[in-house]
Amino acid sequence: MNKKDYPEGFPLEPIDAEGNELKAGDTVKKLHTPEWLLNNLDDDAIKAIKNCEDSLMKIYEVDEYGYMRVEKPTLDTEEFYESHSFSMDPNNLVKSRVII
Repeated sequence: MNKKDYPEGFPLEPIDAEGNELKAGDTVKKLHTPEWLLNNLDDDAIKAIKNCEDSLMKIYEVDEYGYMRVEKPTLDTEEFYESHSFSMDPNNLVKSRVII
């Protein structure tokens, strides 16, 4: 997609709230949960997203619009893996020096 094909303001710059460059593989912390993210979600999904507040998460992908797709494992054993994942505006994230 050419830059001219994106809506105004997109793609988002991969810069966090403190001016750090972000990329897939980085560890980040979410600053807050925006209301738009919770629209049309059931109570379990809302609880799962809110449980990620103040937790370290990993960026696993940057989508074509510049949103950071983040993931927080909730169960990680040899037999099972579960996680919560969602997209965030990079300005709502802070890069961490801790690697997860």
